[in-house]
Amino acid sequence: MLRNLDDLRDAAKSATLKKMAVVFAHDDHVIEAVKNACDFKIIEPILIGNKEKIQELINQFGLKQPYHIINELNPELASKAAMDMVNNGEVDIVMKGLIDTKILLKAVVNKDYGIRESKLLSHVGIVEYPTLDRVLFATDGAMNISPDYEQKILITEAAVKLAKSLGYKQPKVGIVSAVEKVNPKIESTLDAEKIVNYYKGKEIDFLIDGPFAIDNLVSMDSVKHKGIKSPVAGVCDILIFPNLDGGNIFYKTSVFLAKGKSAGIIMGAKVPIVLTSRADTAEAKLNSILLAVVNKDGLLASSN
Repeated sequence: MLRNLDDLRDAAKSATLKKMAVVFAHDDHVIEAVKNACDFKIIEPILIGNKEKIQELINQFGLKQPYHIINELNPELASKAAMDMVNNGEVDIVMKGLIDTKILLKAVVNKDYGIRESKLLSHVGIVEYPTLDRVLFATDGAMNISPDYEQKILITEAAVKLAKSLGYKQPKVGIVSAVEKVNPKIESTLDAEKIVNYYKGKEIDFLIDGPFAIDNLVSMDSVKHKGIKSPVAGVCDILIFPNLDGGNIFYKTSVFLAKGKSAGIIMGAKVPIVLTSRADTAEAKLNSILLAVVNKDGLLASSN
C-alpha cells in the first residue's frame, strides 16, 4: 500500500527495466525528468522529436546511454510513432513532451493505430501532504471536462485499478460535492446518488459512498461533528470530483498552497501515459514516471 511518495521510489528500485517513448522530447524540463528517472536505472528512453535539440539537452543534463533518438519534427507523426511502438510491444510507457496534449491524445484514441483500451481515458493524480497520514488519489482533474454519472463510474474504476496496483486491498472511494446530502439543485449530488446505487448489490473490491463535502472525507473531526456514518468518511483514499474544474483546482491548490508532493498518470490505455505540465516541478515529473513504472509492474501490490 502506498503510504507516501517515497514508497514509489523504494518500489521502483525493484522494477524491471521499462522502455518509455517520449513524444517531442526536445524540452529542458522533459530531458531533466528523463535523466532523473534514468538515474534509477528503471527506464530506457526513446526520445522522439528534434534530434539536434534533444542531443544538445542530453549533453546539458548529462543523460547517459542507453537511450535512442528518433528525429521527427511533425507532431502527428511523432505521436503515431509512439503508438506504433506500443502496439508492436516495443515500449511500456508513453510520456508527453513539448507537444499539445490534444495532438497526443488524438493519436491515443485513433481508431486505426491508437492504444486506448477503456471506453474512457482519465487522469489520476496522487498527492502527499505534510499534514495527512496517507496519500490521496484525485480524479479527474486533467482529462474529462464535465463527465456524466456513467463516465464517473469509469473514472472511479480506473482510479481503483491504479490503487489496486499500488497495494490497496479495498480502497475507499468518496464522491465529492459541496454538501453531504442529495440536493436536486446540485447535479453532482444526484450523480453521486446514482453511482452509489449502481454499485449496490454488486460484488466489488472497494468501498464507495457519497455525496460528501471534502472535509467529510479527509477530517475525522468533521465527521464526528456532523455525526456522519460511512465507511469512507474521514478515511477516504480516492476522491471523485464532479468535473475537471473541481479536480484541477483541488490538485493544484494541494501542490502550490498546501505544499503537497504529487504524481499522476493517464489511465485507460494499453500502457500508462505520463502527462505532466511545464508548471510541475522536476520532482513531480519524476514521481509521475516512477508511478507509471510501479503501476506497470504492480510492485507494491505484490509486496502486500
